[in-house]
Amino acid sequence: MSFLERVDDTIRRSAVWKSLFRNPYPTDERSRAYAVMNNVFLHLHPVRVRQHAVKFAYTFCLGGISFFLFLVLTVTGVYLMFYYVPSATMAYSDILHIQSVVAFGALTRNVHRWAAHLMVFFVFILTMLLFGIQVQD
Repeated sequence: MSFLERVDDTIRRSAVWKSLFRNPYPTDERSRAYAVMNNVFLHLHPVRVRQHAVKFAYTFCLGGISFFLFLVLTVTGVYLMFYYVPSATMAYSDILHIQSVVAFGALTRNVHRWAAHLMVFFVFILTMLLFGIQVQD
């Protein structure tokens, strides 16, 4: 048995592998449905996807874009949180410190700012589409 076969065997016998892939490869409709319902990986990435599920929706993926921007805001906000002290006397000097001294501080601050603006815009447009509200002149 070669080294790669032993590694493959060790991985396939691990608890993590067995918890993710609980069933063998599905060969018919019944075993495919059973595998999808009992398998985390196949539940997230199913074997078969219906045609209507991949059509471009009328919301133009604005919810997914908004969620992505939320994740960007969370990551950049946590990074900026380590360097910013929210006090009236230190706020401006902290911003100058972030933009000039902190590694990638100016980039992170600008990405955080633009993500916040874009998230407000995309959530507004998504709300308009979902609830059928029309902006009047």
